[in-house]
Amino acid sequence: MGKIEVDAGKCISCGDCVVACPSIFIVEEGRIRTTDQEHCRLCGHCLALCPVGAIDHEDLDKSQFIDLPQDFRVSPETLSTFLRSRRSCRAFAPREISRQALEKLVDIARYAPTGHNSQNFEFLVIQNQELIQTLAGRTAIFYGNLHKMLSSPGVTLPPWLQTHMRGFRLNWEYYQKGKDRIFQKAPALILIHGPTENNSSAQNCHLAMAHIMLQAEAIGLGTCIIGYFLTAAERDPSIIKELEVPPDHKIFTCCTVGYPALTFKRLVPRRPPVVRWR
Repeated sequence: MGKIEVDAGKCISCGDCVVACPSIFIVEEGRIRTTDQEHCRLCGHCLALCPVGAIDHEDLDKSQFIDLPQDFRVSPETLSTFLRSRRSCRAFAPREISRQALEKLVDIARYAPTGHNSQNFEFLVIQNQELIQTLAGRTAIFYGNLHKMLSSPGVTLPPWLQTHMRGFRLNWEYYQKGKDRIFQKAPALILIHGPTENNSSAQNCHLAMAHIMLQAEAIGLGTCIIGYFLTAAERDPSIIKELEVPPDHKIFTCCTVGYPALTFKRLVPRRPPVVRWR
């Protein structure tokens, strides 16, 4: 027996599995059979599609394939308003987040699409305030040093970098005053890392983070991607020495998480999209 079995007694030869995965499911003499099972990517399409439950897969737990409600729909208007209402949060209420809430965010992230269904991301959730402030301080010092170096006589900066100099300076100045401009005193951080050499790792991690941010919005939490930390950590690995990220991994994205201190009352505009139609 192979690891993928089609129950001939149940199968109605609808062909949905063949359409979804023609490299594994084929039609032979009017019946569905499988081939090259060792190349299955474990996406689960076949089990999720089969209308009569005729497919079994030894590497996939059939009990975890939950029936979708037949009337399940999110209206385009509701989804559009929800997506537009999400705001980056840089002011957090002095309120702790439960482990259960953070687990809910990480759990939904694992359903994000990944290249070749690799699911190759890992998560680091930090609630330890001393560690968060240590990371913030090191990041601020990094930018203080960077600003000093780029401000040296004779250094010519491209326009795009000139626009960032004020932020570099403020990161350092806030730190000197005992303020946290990096993580904004957030009660938690979520970092996502993956294999450095995998071409899809960056996209996989970013898609997982998008799931986290949308789920956070749905349960009343605010988030913000922290690019300052990511850039500093990539250029100075000593900043993250306590985090024990595997040596063959890279942190591709990081966000703060907390309860928002502010309530937005309006949707904001955006520039029109730049689109080329061919």
